[in-house]
Amino acid sequence: MEEEYKPKLSITEIVFITPFYLISDALDWLVFLFGLDDIGMISLVRTSVSEFYFIVIKKMGPEIWATNLVAGAITAIPYVGQLLPSTLTWAVIVIMDHFGMAKLKGIVDKAGAVGKVVKAVGEKVAK
Repeated sequence: MEEEYKPKLSITEIVFITPFYLISDALDWLVFLFGLDDIGMISLVRTSVSEFYFIVIKKMGPEIWATNLVAGAITAIPYVGQLLPSTLTWAVIVIMDHFGMAKLKGIVDKAGAVGKVVKAVGEKVAK
């Protein structure tokens, strides 16, 4: 019998953490629109705070903090980081937490050819 999955992030946490990501994205874009670069400082602060929260406080699985860490590294790349807003990463983390990896794997398995590609990429990344 499959045990029911319970998300670690509550709705209250999601409501209070989302502005953190929105504000950091707004600051990133503001710096970018002035033709400057923050040398990854905003990404460093955002990723450090969120990694501490995910690992130490919430004790979330490696799929959550690894996703956040990779996204933080991408957003720290000068100018390229603007292509991946951290708020999008936060939405992916919330979806991963609320659906659970087992359900997401089931959805990917049923998605046909696209699901096979996503699964193959996911398995290579996990190794």
